[in-house]
Amino acid sequence: MKNKVAIIGKGNIGWAIKELLKDTYEIKQGDITEGFDARDINQVREFLKDVDAVISAGPFAINKNIGTVAAELNIGYFDLTEDVETTDFIRGIKSKNVMMPQCGLAPGAINICAASLMKDFDHVTEAMMRVGALPRFTTNEMSYYLSWSTNGLINEYCNEADAIYEGKSIKVMPLEGAEKMIIEGESYEAFNTSGGCATMCETYENKVDNLSYKTIRYPGHLNHMKFLFNDLHLKKNKDVLEKLFDKEVPRTTNDVIIFFVKVIGEIDGILQEKTYLRKIYGDDRFSAIQRTTASGVCSCLEMYFKDQIPKRGFTKQESILWKDFTSNQFGKVYL
Repeated sequence: MKNKVAIIGKGNIGWAIKELLKDTYEIKQGDITEGFDARDINQVREFLKDVDAVISAGPFAINKNIGTVAAELNIGYFDLTEDVETTDFIRGIKSKNVMMPQCGLAPGAINICAASLMKDFDHVTEAMMRVGALPRFTTNEMSYYLSWSTNGLINEYCNEADAIYEGKSIKVMPLEGAEKMIIEGESYEAFNTSGGCATMCETYENKVDNLSYKTIRYPGHLNHMKFLFNDLHLKKNKDVLEKLFDKEVPRTTNDVIIFFVKVIGEIDGILQEKTYLRKIYGDDRFSAIQRTTASGVCSCLEMYFKDQIPKRGFTKQESILWKDFTSNQFGKVYL
């Protein structure tokens, strides 16, 4: 008998999750476009009453209701949010089953990869996580097309980010900390965005010297975003900014994910560096962002049903083993 999984949200990522899971699990999917409103906690209770686990693939604002009901019903909970405040709320829920937010690409897979790589070192001097969801081709001035949630993108660009500096957990400003990167001969820029470190700063404070997450973009993008968000003060008018992006910035499925981790530290008294780099493209079924994000949460779900992750309470991404994450039918996309 197949385990029954509820997926809340039928956007691009929700659809991809369903497509990946439908041959292995019994799927129940709901979306506001079909009359199911996750903002109504009673509707959520009714929807989840007969499932074994739930994946929230909708806006992060609905996750509090979904997480609350999942705990009430003692079912596994997974989401994709990068929103720190929402994750803190989920963490505070008392549950006898797994509560695992941040299961996508970043946060999600990038944290699992970095944590596993860090285990090779006796002492970590620097851990760098860098991820870019980029159009393969772009001709506009901002060097960017939309490939995922506009709401999520703006949230990452507006909120403070976590980092570790000289052993201490700190807050850093979004759209700051710019750095140049050259990956396989191609130039990029990277800068602070919120959410990507997940819970790693808490886990590794006083254990590593420096740890950071930054978003990768093509050169020039950052200056345009600083003009919009800071000079025009549109970060105070997120609704206006979201409408502007949705109307004027093209969407693309012809994208690429750059997934990069670098760790520097000591192994047997010798300063060494280790890196993990993948460029992941879309295929005939999914865009790159669909493949990576959906595969991340599906891999965590598969591990849950195989008893490879704890089934009680809040679960951090960095507690997952990379070899387990990438060994199943979903996580192997990152190899």
